[in-house]
Amino acid sequence: MKLDELPWWRPLVVQFTGQAHPDDSAMGVFVRQLGAAFEEQGHTVVESSNGDVDLLLITTHIPPGTAPLSERVPEQRPPLSARVCAELGLRVGSRHTVVIAQVPEVLADLRHTEAVEIGRTVMARTAAPRVVLVNRNGHEATLFTLEGGHPTETEHLADRIRDRLVTAACARDVGDRYKVLRDAVPAAAWAESPTPGHLAAAGRRMGDLGLLSEPVRIDRYVSDTLASLYREYMGWKRLSEGMLFLYDPGLDAVVVTASGSWDVDKRALREDEVTILHTQTRDGHLRVLAPEGVAPKGPSVEAWEVCALLSAVPTVRLSRSPSGNWEPDPEGDRTAPIIRGGVHAHVGVSWADATVIESVEPNRELYPYGFGCGTDLMADVAADTVARSRAVTDPEDVRRYVRWPMLYHGEMAVELWKPGLPAQPLTGLLDAYARAVRYTPDHVDQPL
Repeated sequence: MKLDELPWWRPLVVQFTGQAHPDDSAMGVFVRQLGAAFEEQGHTVVESSNGDVDLLLITTHIPPGTAPLSERVPEQRPPLSARVCAELGLRVGSRHTVVIAQVPEVLADLRHTEAVEIGRTVMARTAAPRVVLVNRNGHEATLFTLEGGHPTETEHLADRIRDRLVTAACARDVGDRYKVLRDAVPAAAWAESPTPGHLAAAGRRMGDLGLLSEPVRIDRYVSDTLASLYREYMGWKRLSEGMLFLYDPGLDAVVVTASGSWDVDKRALREDEVTILHTQTRDGHLRVLAPEGVAPKGPSVEAWEVCALLSAVPTVRLSRSPSGNWEPDPEGDRTAPIIRGGVHAHVGVSWADATVIESVEPNRELYPYGFGCGTDLMADVAADTVARSRAVTDPEDVRRYVRWPMLYHGEMAVELWKPGLPAQPLTGLLDAYARAVRYTPDHVDQPL
């Protein structure tokens, strides 16, 4: 498989900057080979720019020593990536930015949680959303992503890391592309909706099941002084993993948890910490439907994926039961996507009962390395995945739950409007995880 033969691939402009390394060091050899690998694939490598680049690769030094790696990463003010981005006119924290450093440690055999801590420490102290650490013996290179990915390459390091970086750079950020439609939902309709309560209850259950972790504050990785600067000037406070969503037939809209940047803890979700979205984008933007008199919080970064998969699935007809709950009904007067709701969790799965929940494998021929959340290509992955699901597309398949791995950092799971689905949204799906799925937050596969 050649990356440049895939339909989403595009030639990039790449710039290397930062501290020099001896030509005969593992880092010097790797950087030289990486530059050649970009050019070989048809990308343009420039020595200088005004920030008009697709990838900015910043080389730096991490001092050797006997202290753990996370303690040796230097903290600078302003942080390395922030300073370089400011000089070039790039937005600080841009996904364009990658920090590359050499370390003596062998990282391939680290436990998942240890690798995530190392990666996020380097990211936080350098203000870079991606990091590549090269072993000083030149035997491996590991790419760390903000979502928690840490795949390690042990052969053809430059070519493989190039392909991973190009894949990420070809995906465009869309997480903050939304427009708020004021007073779009009547106050009475929003007050009567049970959906916020359902999402709050499901978030508590996910916390109890270990499907949601405690939010991570930025001062876990940096000094109080730098954490204060991040909060004041960049809005970086803490990382809150996971997401929940429900389609609300009464509102004819999807309701998602608000972004973790609003200090949302999904395990203790308040009913005002959710956001209403139209399922269809318009003019390249999500549409946030604000209830009358409410200033809504921004949606979770996975909202684009949610809207993409809801737009890609068949519809069903619904009607209200005598108790007032929506349920499948071929003669019903309301049309809805077959997906009622779902969750995103940063866990790894080693086994799932295929009679209870369908597992859809990644389409690695088209999307070999995955993409970051909040990007257009991750939304395409979601749509492609549900289109390949038998439970979603085959009316004869009676399974009500579907899951699929999000490469390197967790998975998405949904429940379907089918007979026998519990009246309380997401309870059946979470029951399936409790009884028919073997998962853990301590190990997430990092496939080559």
